[in-house]
Amino acid sequence: MNRKTKQVLVLAGATAAVAGAIYAFKALKRPKYSGLKFKKSIIIDRPAADLYAFWRHFGNLARIADILESVQVLDDIRSRWTVAAPGEIPVQWDAKITRDVKDEMIGWCSVEGSTIETAGYVKFEPASGKRGTLVRVALEYNLPAGKIGAAVASLFGKRPSAHVEDLLRRFKQIMETGEFAQAG
Repeated sequence: MNRKTKQVLVLAGATAAVAGAIYAFKALKRPKYSGLKFKKSIIIDRPAADLYAFWRHFGNLARIADILESVQVLDDIRSRWTVAAPGEIPVQWDAKITRDVKDEMIGWCSVEGSTIETAGYVKFEPASGKRGTLVRVALEYNLPAGKIGAAVASLFGKRPSAHVEDLLRRFKQIMETGEFAQAG
């Protein structure tokens, strides 16, 4: 490949990256809420009590969520969460349980002064037609760099809602089969 071809490819790549960042920034600029919010759900063929018990042991979530490096339980209501941010830089925050209804719901939020402001819940409800349990996850958060940080994270394949979708699929697999499939 000659020098001129390389220069054209570099320029085209840089232009595409800038255009993608601008598009992502504009897409994220629309909501009135200053952070990001999303909801995901899945039906799992297990009783709510089993699903709640697995989830309530927060360390289990690091086993099934590829973005989570660890979850350290500090006491009955507080925990320390560590994720791999873009560039594999660990980001850590403390969270507390705000609502805990055995076999039904766990609500949480980050504690004041945390790197990431986050809040959410997971609910375990009977699925229609006696098909198991409907698991609903709602999450909202502000990244340290705000919307621009979210746009950049999306460019690097770290779209947070996709991580929750993956977590729920793996949760379903492990709860229904005892294991989850991993790419080799």
